[in-house]
Amino acid sequence: MVSRGYHIALSREHAKRLFGQKDDENLRKFLDELIADPGMKKSGRLYDSGTHWDAMHRCLTEGELDVGGGEFPLSHAVLGGKQLHNGGDYVAAMVRPDMTNFVAEAISEVEEENLRKSFFGLPASFTGPKDEKAFMALWLCLQNLKDFYDAAAENLEAVVFTAKYAS
Repeated sequence: MVSRGYHIALSREHAKRLFGQKDDENLRKFLDELIADPGMKKSGRLYDSGTHWDAMHRCLTEGELDVGGGEFPLSHAVLGGKQLHNGGDYVAAMVRPDMTNFVAEAISEVEEENLRKSFFGLPASFTGPKDEKAFMALWLCLQNLKDFYDAAAENLEAVVFTAKYAS
């Protein structure tokens, strides 16, 4: 089972603070502060992908929840990129500002029919719902994520994806 996932577009100041975090605990606290900040969502710098991030990463890569799975740039849309956290129950992965445009472009090239085939062909390790309603929610989430990456690329911002693995 997975928890909610968040994509965070980092301003230059946020990026400096992020790299100033010296351990996993402080990194998590800093990212949680950004997620809780109403100004982040209001400014469009926080995207809540709910639990759809799990299926999204699997569909854009090789079907598993693997940070090293798939090929760039689609592999970086969710779990790929520079891994910032060392623990097993939490992920924090960063896409550099100069890479966000490639990710947005790759997402825009994903065709609905191909995503549908990937989604309904997910392996048994995916425990989320696999019905038409879940697929349409995933498709909408992917379109919103593309817009999010477009904005980050336009503003030359890094993007960090973060989520906790629920037990």
